[in-house]
Amino acid sequence: MKRTLVIAWHRHLGRPAWVALLLLVCAALLQWQLRPLLQRDALRLEARRIALTSAPVPSAFDAGARGPLSAADIPSARQRGRDLERLVAAAQRAGLGLERADYSLGAATAGALTRVEATLPLTGSYAGVRRFVAEVLNELPHAALESLQLERANAQAKELQATARLVLFYSEETP
Repeated sequence: MKRTLVIAWHRHLGRPAWVALLLLVCAALLQWQLRPLLQRDALRLEARRIALTSAPVPSAFDAGARGPLSAADIPSARQRGRDLERLVAAAQRAGLGLERADYSLGAATAGALTRVEATLPLTGSYAGVRRFVAEVLNELPHAALESLQLERANAQAKELQATARLVLFYSEETP
């Protein structure tokens, strides 16, 4: 009886139907076996999403581990000479040539700040210029890079000519 029933089903369904039925059973077994793994991965993804959304967003000032400058952080104008010496020393440490530098004292802005503009023509490698700019901006938080111009004599030249324009801010000295 069983055998006649199987033979009747086999003749009625045909080989493609049996293959499809076998594939369906295999897919169901695979889904049943993979369900715990998929749930674990879903929980991991959810925990990661929660961790990312609850983490504080770093600001531009987090790179140097300091916050925005306050009036107390801006040095007095008496420090101007030391800072200009630090610019020259930073260029030397970066392996850059600096033959001359132009400085100009700007008018007080907002009545409490003095603006000093420094134009530094540098000669050296691109990596040296990057080191110089990074060192100056990290060591002198009251400095800002206004512009940086890079030129090469030709495409094969190792050295380049750079002009860095920096602005340094100092607090006005009160009598």
